[in-house]
Amino acid sequence: MASGAGAYGYAQAVSIGTQLAALPLFLHYWDMATYGYWLALTALPFYLSMADAGISHAACNRMIALIAQGQKARAAQVFQSAVAFLLGVSLLALLIVGGVLLLLPPTTLTAPAWKAVIMLLSIGVVLGLFCSLAEVIYKATGGYAAGTYLVTTGRLVDWAGGLVGLVLTQSFIGVATGMLLARVGYTVPSLWLSQRRTDFLRWGLRQASGSDIRQTAAPGMLFFSLSLTNALSLQGFTLLVAATLGPAATAVFNTYRTIARVVVQVTNAMSNPLWPELTALKGRQDDRAFWRLYQRAKGLGLLIAAAGALLVYGASPWLLEVWTHGQIPFTASSMALFLVYAAVCSATQVPRVVLMSVNRHAGLAAQSLLAAVVSLVLAWLVWRSAGMTGVVAAMVLGEGLVWLTATRAVRRLHTSGAAA
Repeated sequence: MASGAGAYGYAQAVSIGTQLAALPLFLHYWDMATYGYWLALTALPFYLSMADAGISHAACNRMIALIAQGQKARAAQVFQSAVAFLLGVSLLALLIVGGVLLLLPPTTLTAPAWKAVIMLLSIGVVLGLFCSLAEVIYKATGGYAAGTYLVTTGRLVDWAGGLVGLVLTQSFIGVATGMLLARVGYTVPSLWLSQRRTDFLRWGLRQASGSDIRQTAAPGMLFFSLSLTNALSLQGFTLLVAATLGPAATAVFNTYRTIARVVVQVTNAMSNPLWPELTALKGRQDDRAFWRLYQRAKGLGLLIAAAGALLVYGASPWLLEVWTHGQIPFTASSMALFLVYAAVCSATQVPRVVLMSVNRHAGLAAQSLLAAVVSLVLAWLVWRSAGMTGVVAAMVLGEGLVWLTATRAVRRLHTSGAAA
């Protein structure tokens, strides 16, 4: 748990740190509207990160089980099947993106060189998928922490490359080019390092089989549903705000949400390392210890959600002043509403991990996706009359529905276990 928590803590530190550092750096060279436009452009290629349809996660689970049973040759076949699937889907996705960009008239968006920017960002996202597949090798062979460090450092290198492009060119195309060059430079050694991890999991296509792809596809779609929900909840609202309230409002929205979600990141750093411990307790059929650990973690998660929201609220006026150089003012009601959203999201994390640890999250995945769609539709309906307040209120409603679904599912799981 300590090594996993350390790796996850590093991932969260990089995620939060890059977001905190990016805003003042970008605003040093661009105005609020330009930065907001950039956020909208980067949100579009993000959806390509779901191109593997959850196959990587599902293949990792199968490989772990096969290796534990001593079937290393079968694990190698599953891995190469995942490589074949990801390669085919990635090439198809890039062809579709390129074709759509060619068909769209240049005046569709007003950003300079926006077609080239989206294409460069899309290629970078696809390369990131292969880094994630390299992480699978580490996770399948007992290197969860090392794999997390590998992928997280790739994101950090990607971000740093974009900053170099920003400083040198102050243009969208320059930032996108810098990010892609950094990603290419990191992907090659990442694949090489993953090969040194083991002598039986090899990059290639010779052992790939359609039957392995089909067997992995069903559970993979469940992970895909969770990824789609996350994309709708985060990038979907960014695009919605950009399309309705404008680029400048997008910068304000993302800044407030980034500050508020610090509470969620802290809760995740506590809840995610519980996953393997809960799975192990369930495997040993030690239900008493399982539910005792859940109750303690749930209590701690609620405490972090409440106390964290209060602390962030108190610090946010100073943080906004320093972080944005006074360009984004503090509004008490807006920050309070964003923190209600973050607190509800935080309260969901422990129940969510409990369900995923015992593979009982199918209902949660479906209902979370439905809640994300409902909240987006509601935000679209109310933005004209309620502005950003209405959009964030819709986000709170969506997260509230997910919390209700997760807690009810855990309660049913506990009741059925007690009855059994």
